[in-house]
Amino acid sequence: MADEDFRPATRLMNFVSQEQLDEAKKTRGPRVEDGTAQRDRPLYEILKENKDKKDAEFNERFKHRPPKALDEDETEFLDKLELSRKEYEQQLADDEAKQLRSFQEQVAAQSVILHELKETHMVPPKLQKAKISTSEACKPLVSINNDVTGGLVSYSDESDDD
Repeated sequence: MADEDFRPATRLMNFVSQEQLDEAKKTRGPRVEDGTAQRDRPLYEILKENKDKKDAEFNERFKHRPPKALDEDETEFLDKLELSRKEYEQQLADDEAKQLRSFQEQVAAQSVILHELKETHMVPPKLQKAKISTSEACKPLVSINNDVTGGLVSYSDESDDD
């Protein structure tokens, strides 16, 4: 009896016949995994469809959940970010105002210079007669030959060589 208890149990392999396989395939339908059905779409489309289904299920679970509150680090970061943006915008506004003032000063200086130039050109020069003393006006002009000549020169068409 002791020998019968220690005898190894015989395992019977459960063989499946081809008829049983065919019957199982008929009941469950053809499958791609075992080669009984062919894919009618590319693998990319099948995988994309499966991913879209999983994403839709995930989003549906978390759609109605309220948003997570910000912690101290996140609020501090957002405050610093907002402050730096305001400083940058203020700096841009200051630079723009400075450039505008500089431009206006240059325009004003240029207009003053042009105005001064216009004023100097607008004044017509006064004609002044040369002052001749009365004693010089009465003296006749004497040439080297002691010929009296007038102040005017006359020209003629005739030449002296003829």
